[in-house]
Amino acid sequence: MKALFKTLFGSARTIAVAAAAMFVAGLALHGPAPALAGAVLPAALLAGAAYLALEG
Repeated sequence: MKALFKTLFGSARTIAVAAAAMFVAGLALHGPAPALAGAVLPAALLAGAAYLALEG
């Protein structure tokens, strides 16, 4: 089961980065400029991918 989880989702750090990106996008969505949420999510995901690549 552990191998299936690792194949589908990666590591726990990968899931944490994706959850953090979703949280940041949610904050943007409910903030003063909700139209920016569409730009914040990809930017946060790219930043998270860069973080994971550097920490790898």
